Amino acid sequence: MSQQRELRRQAVPTCFRVVRSIRPLRSVHADSADVHDYRKLRERFEEASEEARMNWDEFIRVRDRCKALEEELALQRRDNDRLGSRLRRFRAKVGDLGRARSQLAGYAERINEAENRTVQALTQVSAAPGPVKVSNVEQALEFALSNLHSLSIPDEVAAAAVATLDKANKRASRGRKVMEALTALHAYAIDPERGSDFELWCARGEHAGVQISANRVAMSESQNVQQRHVMGSQRKFPVDRALDLSGRRVMLAHIRISQGESSPRLHFLDDTRGKTGKIHIGYIGPHLPTARDPK
Repeated sequence: MSQQRELRRQAVPTCFRVVRSIRPLRSVHADSADVHDYRKLRERFEEASEEARMNWDEFIRVRDRCKALEEELALQRRDNDRLGSRLRRFRAKVGDLGRARSQLAGYAERINEAENRTVQALTQVSAAPGPVKVSNVEQALEFALSNLHSLSIPDEVAAAAVATLDKANKRASRGRKVMEALTALHAYAIDPERGSDFELWCARGEHAGVQISANRVAMSESQNVQQRHVMGSQRKFPVDRALDLSGRRVMLAHIRISQGESSPRLHFLDDTRGKTGKIHIGYIGPHLPTARDPK
């Protein structure tokens, strides 16, 4: 019992603890004025005690509600922190998206410019001069030097070609074939969609009127020719010094001027993707020595 009383006593704040009873210090008659005052005080005390207990109970409820609100506030703050973090990540992604859109706009502009350049270049290819009617190799070379600006033909190469190929009995047919080869090389050089090499470009067959048969084209020589120093040096031809300061380069790619294994050849070097942006013609003349035909 004493423990229960102590617990009840501790549960009530000190300010609410009052004496259990109020007794007069001396005995009084039942109908005396002191007894009447005592009873009034007793009633007022009991009312005050009851009001104090009610106030204490309300205090406990308010305190518990405050604790619950504090816990709820802590949870809300954690949620706000998570939302703030997500919001920062979202804003960062929005910034990245904006930069990506700007880059895409730049790419689109560059693509449009490239398309315009391609259309212009394809227009040039379509308008590239077809093989004109010539009566000899000299006329073909004169036309190429004046009109086919993507080709580089040294004067000594042109002079040697005229001297060796312009013979009375074949000058017309050889002039026509040289004209076809030079025109096709020019059209290939100015085509932005030309691909990896001239032979494949001819094989695609997309430029009727200016291309030649891919069967007439070889982009290299046999291994025997390449491995033999003498034959390799025989295929080292004059070039513009803008391409090579030495003024000479090995050219293995070639075109047959006419049908037959021993027909004359036109040797060239494709520098359309290089520093000159041109095709260099290094040799137009008789078939050079090979392992099967060392001459």
